[in-house]
Amino acid sequence: MKLRPFELSLVIIFIALFIGALSLLALFKGGGGEPATINAPVTIWGTMPADGVNDAIRLLSEQDESYRIVTYKYFSPEEFDNVFVNALADKTGPDLVLLSHEKLVEMRRRIQPIPYFGSAEFVFPRNNINEFYLDGTKIFALSDGMYGYPIAVDPLMMYWNKNTLSDVGYLEPPRTWESLVNTYFPTLIQRDSDRTVRKSVVAMGEYSNVRNAFGVISALMMQNGSKLVFEDSKGFYSVQLQLSLGASGDPLSTAADFFTRFSKPNNTLYSWNRSFTEDRARFTSEDLALYFGYGSEGRQIEKINPNLSFDIAEIPQNDTGATRRTYGRFYALSMLKSTDNIAGATEVLKKLGSVEVANQIAIYNNMVPVFRNYVTQGSNDIFGRKTYQSAVYTFGWLNPDLEATNQIFTTMTKDINENRRDLSSAVTDVSGRLTEKY
Repeated sequence: MKLRPFELSLVIIFIALFIGALSLLALFKGGGGEPATINAPVTIWGTMPADGVNDAIRLLSEQDESYRIVTYKYFSPEEFDNVFVNALADKTGPDLVLLSHEKLVEMRRRIQPIPYFGSAEFVFPRNNINEFYLDGTKIFALSDGMYGYPIAVDPLMMYWNKNTLSDVGYLEPPRTWESLVNTYFPTLIQRDSDRTVRKSVVAMGEYSNVRNAFGVISALMMQNGSKLVFEDSKGFYSVQLQLSLGASGDPLSTAADFFTRFSKPNNTLYSWNRSFTEDRARFTSEDLALYFGYGSEGRQIEKINPNLSFDIAEIPQNDTGATRRTYGRFYALSMLKSTDNIAGATEVLKKLGSVEVANQIAIYNNMVPVFRNYVTQGSNDIFGRKTYQSAVYTFGWLNPDLEATNQIFTTMTKDINENRRDLSSAVTDVSGRLTEKY
């Protein structure tokens, strides 16, 4: 039977879709056919909460009993480094680590990169990242290979007190920074005649009592077009926080200026100071109208104050900004160079990094899966319906060491707030000090 051009084009499209689906299954199913047997224990350590990972391992062990010797142990980000270094010294470290990109530069020399091409069975073609994963996962794609299988992303979001906003006539949160400062802020701020803040609008300006200050400043830089940090073909890092993509201006300077306005008593945007308790605590006690927190925090906020009437929204964007951006934490499962169980670690890495299992882990932890075709389907979850939308334009950057970076940003905000440096020299100092940390 002779096909007409239109029918022939449909057949070609369906064949292409079928081949693409087979490729996806082959690449990310974590092995096919008979279950692979793990002959020696595989240990995973990470900073992602344990319940979701352990649940995934339990389900896998019901299909393949060898997964009963796979274990996962959670450590808080603050304690991970010390425990990990001591374990390596005693040769009792894990085979795999499940960490956010915020520790990638710090951990890079200890992680075994997956080659992009070659004769080895275990490769991670660059095209897979572009075709199957969210753009933000490219942060793990460094010059010498892929530094793990992406598992989940946790976008920075905005939580808003519904009663506080509705009391002054707002049924929706601000969508742009311009509407926040020009329209919402004047009607929401509550200050006494001596400028004592009774109820804050946003928590910005200080660093120590803003839970996610690093993420907020990072998001502001991205929205202003910062080039962030680049890695060259030789593995060297170039700090370009103050350089803008295709535009003039200094993104870090713009971000720092905007951020610190909210903590200056003589500024019309004064809303926050260092005497306040942490911003999330003030939000849950209804002393803060808007809180910038990660998507996974929604359930935690519900538990802290079950009576709080709040909702989640995408973080405000620049009114004139051509590109939407927010910051987020990308999690990946990576193999350590020190493992003495390469076969077992490889099998577990591929299985937990497969579409089905990685999605399960992400959803259990109230995060967003990193596979494009899954994210585009959206979510019916009260928080997921917004975090899935934000995940598409969520990105991170290669900070040298989060603890050190936090200290550098803390110094910057203090220098600006206390007039120890002008804005220009304060942000230039940030770039210089960060460069020294790589």
